[in-house]
Amino acid sequence: MYQLLKDIAKRPAPFSRYTAKELWTRPYLARQMLNFHLNQDTDLASRRFEAIDQVVDWIDSQLHLTGKSICDLGCGPGLYTQRFASKGADVTGIDISENSLDYARLYAKEHKQSIRYLNMDYLSDELPTGFDIVTLIYTDLCVLSPEQRATLLDRMRIMLTAGGHIVIDVAGIASLASKQEMTIIEDRFMNGFWAPGNYVGIQRSFVYPEKQVSLDRYLIVEPNDTWEVFNWFQYFTPESIEAELKNAGFVINQMVGDLNGKPLKPDNDLIGIIASVD
Repeated sequence: MYQLLKDIAKRPAPFSRYTAKELWTRPYLARQMLNFHLNQDTDLASRRFEAIDQVVDWIDSQLHLTGKSICDLGCGPGLYTQRFASKGADVTGIDISENSLDYARLYAKEHKQSIRYLNMDYLSDELPTGFDIVTLIYTDLCVLSPEQRATLLDRMRIMLTAGGHIVIDVAGIASLASKQEMTIIEDRFMNGFWAPGNYVGIQRSFVYPEKQVSLDRYLIVEPNDTWEVFNWFQYFTPESIEAELKNAGFVINQMVGDLNGKPLKPDNDLIGIIASVD
C-alpha cells in the first residue's frame, strides 16, 4: 500500500499510462456510464438530447445526410446514430462497450431503424471502410495521446471514400482555465459511482499548462480489489488542431464554436470541425 500511495502522490508524465477501457468494460461501470449518457440532467457523458438534435441538424445542413454512408466512432448507446438514420443515412456505429451497444441495438429494433452496430476498439481493431462521413463526437479525440490521435486520424482517413469527410469536436484551450489541481479522498466517492459496494475513492487532478493537458487520476480501493482510471484530456487552439489534421492528411472545410454551427470565438469551450482528405 505504501508504494501505491507513494505513486499516486507523484505527478505522472502526460499520457504515460492509459486506462480508458476500464470505464467501458467493467460491468458495473459500463452500466453507470450508460446511465450518464441517457441522463438529461447532466452533460458529463453526452450532450442533452435537445443539443444532440441541434448538432445533427447542423451536420445535415452542411453534408446533406440523406443517402450518405456514415460511421460514428465511439457511438455509445446510439444517440447520434439514431438521429443520423432518421435523416435517411446508412449508418454504422462502433463502440468498445457491449453494454451501450445492447441498448443501441434494442432501440434500433424497437424503432425499426436499420443500423449496424459493431463492438470494436477503434484504435486497434480492423475498421470497416467505404464511408462518406466518419464522425467522432463529444471530444473523444481529446482523451487520446498524441500518438493515439495520429493513429486514429490515419485510420479515419482510410475509412473514407474519395471526397469523404470527418466530423469531430475538441475542447478549446479556454476550457483549460477552469481546471484546478486538487486531491479528494472520500468514502464511496461520487456517491457510489465507481463500485456497487464499499470503497474509498481518491482523485488527484493535475494541470500541465505547457502541454495544454489535464489529468484526473482516480484510485478506487475496494475491500478485495484496487484499481485506477487515468482520465487524460488534451485542449486545443484552432491552430493546434488544424496542424494535427494537416499532418494526418486532412484539410479543414468548416471550423466553428460547436457542432451546432455557432461562430468560433477565443473563449469557446469547444471547437467543431468538418474536414476532408487533402
